[in-house]
Amino acid sequence: MSSNVLEKIVESNRLPVLFIGSGISKRYLYRYPNWEQLLRKSFKVVDSEALLYEKYADELKRKSYTEFEKNAYLGTYAEEEFNKAFYDKKIKLKGMKNGRIPKWAERGISPYKMYLSQYFKNMKLFRNDDLAKELVKFRNLKHKIAAVITTNYDQFLEKEVFNSDYSVFVNQSELFSADSYNVAEIYKIHGCVSNAESIIITKKDYDEFESSRKLIIAKMLTLFAESPLIFMGYSFTDKDVQKIISDFIGCLSPEQLEHIDEHFVFITHQKGQTDLVQTQTNILSADGKYIPITEIKTDNYELVFDILNRITPGISPLRVRQTKRVLKRIVDEGIASSNAESIIVGLDKLDDIDLSGKPLAIAVGYKENVLNKYGYGMLDAINIFEDILFNNRGFDSEQMCFERYRSIPKNHLLPVFKYVKQVKEKGMEVSEGTKLATYISDHDSLEKIIPRNIEKSLMSIPEINDANQLIEEIKKVDSVNKKAGVLLKNIREFEPTDIRCWLQEMFTNFPDELMHSTNFKRCVMCLDLMENHL
Repeated sequence: MSSNVLEKIVESNRLPVLFIGSGISKRYLYRYPNWEQLLRKSFKVVDSEALLYEKYADELKRKSYTEFEKNAYLGTYAEEEFNKAFYDKKIKLKGMKNGRIPKWAERGISPYKMYLSQYFKNMKLFRNDDLAKELVKFRNLKHKIAAVITTNYDQFLEKEVFNSDYSVFVNQSELFSADSYNVAEIYKIHGCVSNAESIIITKKDYDEFESSRKLIIAKMLTLFAESPLIFMGYSFTDKDVQKIISDFIGCLSPEQLEHIDEHFVFITHQKGQTDLVQTQTNILSADGKYIPITEIKTDNYELVFDILNRITPGISPLRVRQTKRVLKRIVDEGIASSNAESIIVGLDKLDDIDLSGKPLAIAVGYKENVLNKYGYGMLDAINIFEDILFNNRGFDSEQMCFERYRSIPKNHLLPVFKYVKQVKEKGMEVSEGTKLATYISDHDSLEKIIPRNIEKSLMSIPEINDANQLIEEIKKVDSVNKKAGVLLKNIREFEPTDIRCWLQEMFTNFPDELMHSTNFKRCVMCLDLMENHL
């Protein structure tokens, strides 16, 4: 496959912003409805024969409304009919007791929107082995994505992909709140099931959304200054999205528009297409100009995620957001204080620092860089494991081999071969008789990393050579040590690329357990050995 725009984004190493529509949720959630299906279902709750839907749809069709306008008005009618039936006690919602009007209704929340909230909250993942493997790679993007904008109500992104690591903002008014740092954040511009009132479904809702569209465009411009935009899960004929894109492009400078086709990508679903078919299409801007947009048609989102996962940020978006939060707090407190002095903050300790009584000259960076003059000897093991899995720390191989590993005990579980290989490529050797040389000889095969006593402890785990079966077996156990044990038992049966993917997911989902799991450490050591020594 020839080089495409996604690969150019990887080469630029700029973290993209994802603009995600319902097509993505529909791909992964079981029986997820499109807009028309949702409206039909809404009317069917009130009228089991669905005659009301056909009545209103026919009425609107005769008025020559666009598909978007028709659905917005149908949302209005659905809410009116649903709420009337609710207050006439013809239908009930979850949580109602003894037929009493619930507290949320007394607060003025629309019963129809509460119904939508409850409906989408009950969405379950689609059970499909191929999609399960694809979803693992989607989840790994949390370290490669600057932020997410979505029009979806459901909580698939924050619960199944970004695992609550990204902060979620629901209302347009929150887009520029004091708690927003423009990184590792999800902006739900059409509302969310977590707040039924926020859901945009009626003509009035869309009119109000239209009036606040400038806030969304402003946020997109802010994000676009640092990141390319990738649209996924939308149809290119979606009038609502077309309007957002048109208004956004109309705000760009001639310099920004010059290479817009490399920084503004539309990925559309084409059923059965296993490759990434890249084409150029045009969109009409608000001032009447046709602007070239890059479109990629595919049904192979795993390939999309594989490409984007090759982005290697120096600092993950999660750490960037934490850093911005800490810096803001330090500056805010410094302004209010008459005794500001200095503080050193390590990126790997952002959650643990105590700012009370600390001076305010600031040095922020990875601890190993801030304290580099003291050498690599203080480098935490978890940082090494992260670098092996994500290749994101940029450690100096000489410092690793001749400083960090200088006194490495032979019973420690640490990956070393990546850095040894890099040192050898520089024309240097690990001297015989050193502790590192001894460690290498004691761990230079899978049999040595997984000795007989460890194999014996894994005897109850089934032998597996199928990736989907392995994923299912990993899901059955809870702790990261047990999950890693399943992989460790069968690690010889799989390719390093798959092993890395599974280990990255464990690293992301179980950060507090990693360094207590000997099975996880051995798995990473095996991966390091396979890629850099065998």
